[in-house]
Amino acid sequence: MTKNEVLTQLSNKEISKKEAYKLLYGETKQRKPRRAHFLKVKIRVPDEGPANFFLGLILFFPIPMFLVRMVLRRFVKDEVTEQFQMSKAELIRLVSIRGVKIKVNTHTNEKIYVRTF
Repeated sequence: MTKNEVLTQLSNKEISKKEAYKLLYGETKQRKPRRAHFLKVKIRVPDEGPANFFLGLILFFPIPMFLVRMVLRRFVKDEVTEQFQMSKAELIRLVSIRGVKIKVNTHTNEKIYVRTF
């Protein structure tokens, strides 16, 4: 239906305002999340200066996502942990979305930051 036909029907009160609006503009599309291309990881171990420096050197550059997916598919079991029940497919899908930030604090005060972009 064209714009003029919808407006004519609206002026003749054959359709309501809401129906006319839906016919003119339609439904808004749901945006799909953007895919991530890289993964950036930072690891901080308390009271371990040389270890932090070495980890900083190794993880200075972002890791490409195809390597991350390959490692996750090969080495991760079906269920990630008992406390946080998540399947391998859900973990891969979570890490593949751009803008995900994960902050992990352990009982022994190590800090792990993961970010996708």
